[in-house]
Amino acid sequence: MTGAPTGGPIPPAPGPGAASPVPAGPGPAVPPTDGGAVGSARDHLANERTFLAWVRTGVTIMAFGFVVARFGLLLHELAGGPGGGGAAPAPLSEATGIVLVLAGAALLAVAFLRFLGVRSDLAAGRFRLRAGLEWVLTILLVAIGIGLAAYLFATG
Repeated sequence: MTGAPTGGPIPPAPGPGAASPVPAGPGPAVPPTDGGAVGSARDHLANERTFLAWVRTGVTIMAFGFVVARFGLLLHELAGGPGGGGAAPAPLSEATGIVLVLAGAALLAVAFLRFLGVRSDLAAGRFRLRAGLEWVLTILLVAIGIGLAAYLFATG
């Protein structure tokens, strides 16, 4: 749209039914999705927030994997007593930690691909319901929970 502001503060959201463009930075304004063919700035920002939430989840899974791997080392050191320095970490704990770190990294990659797909859909005015990433994450976390519970049961 021509004549739209391209910088400065974002004006307050228009009331219901209003179709006022929202500034989108130095480029042209992006019209709202209510009736427009291109996603609004609000839609794109929501997509970015969703991506960042997936990033936090992936980083958390990787950090948890690191803790699991190092916790096995701690347990091995504590069981070895004062002369038990230089011991290798428990293999199961280390393998589980590595799998979690790799799963977190894979989640980041898939989340980025999803972010790009949704951004493309918004730019084209399409909406496709996607639940694949949620299913994968849910199954992964349930498997991790069951595995950790089995590990605790077997060692406790």
